[in-house]
Amino acid sequence: MAQRQSTGLRRTLVSSPRIRLLARLQHESPQTAPRLAEDVDLHHNTVREHLERLIDDGLVVRTTEHRTVRGRPQVLYSAANGLDGASERARTQTDDAIALGRAYRQAYPVSAEAGTDTDTAADAQLDVLEDYLDRCGFEPRVDRPALEIRLTCPFGDLRSELADSLCTVDRKVVCSVVARVEGPLDVTGITPTADAVTCVLTMKRRL
Repeated sequence: MAQRQSTGLRRTLVSSPRIRLLARLQHESPQTAPRLAEDVDLHHNTVREHLERLIDDGLVVRTTEHRTVRGRPQVLYSAANGLDGASERARTQTDDAIALGRAYRQAYPVSAEAGTDTDTAADAQLDVLEDYLDRCGFEPRVDRPALEIRLTCPFGDLRSELADSLCTVDRKVVCSVVARVEGPLDVTGITPTADAVTCVLTMKRRL
C-alpha cells in the first residue's frame, strides 16, 4: 500500500516521559494522575499534559471513578486495549485506514476471486496496523501471506535509555491497535534482528 506521511503520533511516542507513563499503565491500570506522577517522578501537571497527548492518539483511556460514598470521583487512566473507548481521533484513523486499504485492493486486485469474510477482516486488521506503524515512523514492510511485518525502529536514543521497556510498550500497543478491528489475527511477537535496529512482527490466525 502507498506509504502515508508520519504525523504527530511519532512525536507523541518519541518522548521518554510518555513511554514511561505508558509502560506504567500497561503494567497496572487504572491509575490516577497523582499516583502516576509519583511513580515516574514528574510534576502532576506535567503528567496530565502527557496523558492528554496519549489520550488524543488513542493510547490511553480516561474514565471517572464510580463512587458509592460521598466525595468527588477520581479521574482514572488506563492503557488502551483496543476494546475500550478510544479517542475520536483514533476511531477516525482506524476508519480511514480500513477505507484506504479497501480502495487500494479494489484498484490493484491480486486475484479475480472474491475473498472470504475472514480474509476481509484480516485485511482490515493489517490495514489499521500498517497505518499505525507507518505514522509512528516504523517504515513497515508487510508480507501479508506470511503474516509478517519488518520494522525499522524510529526511536533512536530512546533505545539505550529505555531498553527494558520500549519494546514491551511497542508490542502491547501493537496488540491494542490490532484489537481495534474485529478479525482473526493475533500478534505473536516482535523479534529484534542482529542489527538491533530492525525487527520482525509476527502474527497468526486464531483457530
